[in-house]
Amino acid sequence: MENKPCLTCHVWHVIHESVTRSWKNAATRRFAEEDKGRFSGLDREKAKARLQLLDAMESMDEIPSLASIGLHRLKGARKTQWAMTINGPWRLVFEFARGDAYNVEIVDYH
Repeated sequence: MENKPCLTCHVWHVIHESVTRSWKNAATRRFAEEDKGRFSGLDREKAKARLQLLDAMESMDEIPSLASIGLHRLKGARKTQWAMTINGPWRLVFEFARGDAYNVEIVDYH
C-alpha cells in the first residue's frame, strides 16, 4: 500500500496558512512547530491554544475580551508589543501588523 499525502489536509494548510511570520527565539519556535521546548511550569495546552488563536486571527479585534486571555498592550521598552496570559508568570508576547504576528515569544517577563 502506497502512502499518499492527504490532499484535504494539504489544501486546508495552504488556505489557513499561519499568520505567525517570525519567532523571537528558537525555544518558542520549537515549542510551536515541534511541541518541544522547556518552559518550567508552563501550561502547555493553554500555550498551544493561545498560539492557535494568534495564528487564526487577522486583526486584534478578533481576540475575545475574556479576562482569562488577559490581552494587553505592553509599556516601556516593549511598547510595540502585545501580551496574552498563559498561566502564572508566562505570557505569549507578540507584535501584530497587517494581519500577521511577528516576534512571537513565550516569556516570563515579570
